[in-house]
Amino acid sequence: QVLRVLQRHGPHSVLEVGCGTGGFAHLLMDKNPRIRYRGFDFSPVAVERAAARVGKPDLFFVGDARMPESYDADADSIVCTEVLEHIDADLDVIGQWASGTFCVCSVPNFDADNHVRHFLAESEVQARYGALIDIARIDRVKKPALADLSWSNRLRALRWNRYRPAHLRAIVGMASFAELGGWFLFSGVRK
Repeated sequence: QVLRVLQRHGPHSVLEVGCGTGGFAHLLMDKNPRIRYRGFDFSPVAVERAAARVGKPDLFFVGDARMPESYDADADSIVCTEVLEHIDADLDVIGQWASGTFCVCSVPNFDADNHVRHFLAESEVQARYGALIDIARIDRVKKPALADLSWSNRLRALRWNRYRPAHLRAIVGMASFAELGGWFLFSGVRK
C-alpha cells in the first residue's frame, strides 16, 4: 500500500525515516529500482540487517529522527511508517522535513506498550498532523489476521478455527478495521 501511494506521486528519490531491517527498501528496489533510496534507523542492528538484506550498505545509516543531521540526504519524498507513534516529539520530527516534500506516513489505531499514542479515527490524524502536512489522503490498512500468509498456513488456520466464527471472518478478510486493528496511512505534501 505504501509503495502504491508513493508511486502514484512519481518520486525520484526517497528518504525512509525508520527503515528497520529494510523491508520497504527491498520492495522498492525490487519493484522500482529507478527511484533513488536512502534510509536510516536509530538501531545499528536494524541498519546492518537492512544493508545485508538488499546488499547495498551505502544506502543505510544510523540516525535519530529527532536530529537535523539525519535529513541531510536530498530526497523529494519521505516514507515514515511505524515510527511516529513511538516518539514523544513526533511533530518536531515532521517539522524538520523540507517544505514541499511528499510524505507517506502511517500511525496505528491500536494501543501497545511501546506506543506513545494511537488514533481512533481519520479526524484525529488530520487534527494532529494537518498543520504540518497538507494531507491529501488517509487510507485504512487492516492488520493481517495471520502473520504467515502462505496458502498452507491459511488452510491450517481455517481448519483450526472452523468453530470460531470471528476468527474465520478475520482469516477470510471479512473482519472490520475496528475488529482487527491496523494503521491509518496518510500522504500529502509537507507545508
